[in-house]
Amino acid sequence: MVTLGAVVAVYWLISFYGTALRDPRFLDGWILTAAMFVQLLFHIRKKLPASPLGRAATWLKMHVYLGYFVIAVFLLHTSFSLPETTLEWALWIMFALVVVSGLVGQYLTSSIPGKLQQQHAEQMTFEKIPTARLNLFREVNALVLDTVTPDGSSEVSDFYVNRLRGFFRRPQNLRAHLRGSRRPLERITSEIADLERRVNAPDRKTLSSIKELVTAKYDLDHQYTVQGLLHSWLFVHIPATYSLIVLSILHVAVAYAYSSGVQ
Repeated sequence: MVTLGAVVAVYWLISFYGTALRDPRFLDGWILTAAMFVQLLFHIRKKLPASPLGRAATWLKMHVYLGYFVIAVFLLHTSFSLPETTLEWALWIMFALVVVSGLVGQYLTSSIPGKLQQQHAEQMTFEKIPTARLNLFREVNALVLDTVTPDGSSEVSDFYVNRLRGFFRRPQNLRAHLRGSRRPLERITSEIADLERRVNAPDRKTLSSIKELVTAKYDLDHQYTVQGLLHSWLFVHIPATYSLIVLSILHVAVAYAYSSGVQ
């Protein structure tokens, strides 16, 4: 409601400005520019976790509502018409990228964290996942090495080399994780269960521990995939935002140059 009220107020102000025989595009253009710079402050605020400028959640909410306001003012500024010049097309395209990536980001940030919390009792930050993966790799290596003795069976180590080493070394089954499927995990644990029936008691104990590590690695890969998706939209949104600001500054300069008669 606040956003809608602000849009109505701007529309009324633009109409009033136009009745004074002034070009309203300069007014809504400056309103649009100011709003975009306020939006930019949100990216700066995110880099300052201990900032006295207010809670990050409050800034995020303001960023979303102001984003809808910017969309409405942009449409008013363009009079709901398509661009004509190359610069205007560049502005339109960049603005569309910012809006679409922002809407995608809003959906992802509102839906993914809750799902992760439901699916994983122990959540890990995206930055710590590679270290956790390495620790699992070292742990499973140690377990497998303990099975390699001069008079022991090599079935566990052979299975590890042929089937599990690649699984533990890097993220796996990304498409399955995006679909929320656990079939790859079920397939691996089924193969381990088959092997357990063929080996001696000590190796069965080792395989039981390996199975637990496989499950932990699969869950870790799921978090890595989903959190990676949660971060991916920013690789479009942030560069597009800065590009839009640069193009907006150029647009303002060109608009004032033409209004003052500069050719």
